Amino acid sequence: MDPKLPKKFILSIKPEEYLKQGVSHCGVYSLKAILSAFGKDNKTIPQDYHLDWLRRKSLSFTFGKHYYDKIFESNGVRAETTTAKNVSDSEKLNFLKEHIAKNIPIMIRIGNGYTFSNRYSPFWGRIILHWITLWGYDDKKQEFYAYDSALPRKYWEVNKLPTGNTKRKFHEILRDWKFGKWNPLAWSTWREDYVYIKVQNKN
Repeated sequence: MDPKLPKKFILSIKPEEYLKQGVSHCGVYSLKAILSAFGKDNKTIPQDYHLDWLRRKSLSFTFGKHYYDKIFESNGVRAETTTAKNVSDSEKLNFLKEHIAKNIPIMIRIGNGYTFSNRYSPFWGRIILHWITLWGYDDKKQEFYAYDSALPRKYWEVNKLPTGNTKRKFHEILRDWKFGKWNPLAWSTWREDYVYIKVQNKN
């Protein structure tokens, strides 16, 4: 734990609304949430942010490390897809908290092991690529506040949390974030673990 960081921080900005995705398009759902928090969301549905018709109408297969960077940049948000693979777990957590403490959401690529009953399956956690965004943290509770567009609505905690639609323990984020290097389904974007998109409003 970094003593220089606040023990708790909740972003002063949040998505205008939380949306439930279908079977795919988690990346643009996360992207739309960030753009709306910055006041730069100009699309009716998240799929409209895709770079071409095929991805808007398909299952959203994306190619290239900077796919989402390009969409963010074209909508007035600086973005850089990178990885936190070369630091310790405590440093990874501090990095996420440092970013949030600057009042900026962060978008991370994870393995989604949560089933429709909201139970965790290690098997699916090694297979299913997913994007979520983080909007706050609490050291005392050891949890991040997240927006997960794939989570069934009946498990949303919007009215119970200061931000986001769910919470994830620090150790759960570390477990899920370690995803991609050994999963061929993730290689179309980047063959690394601990991938995240660092964003900054250009205003």
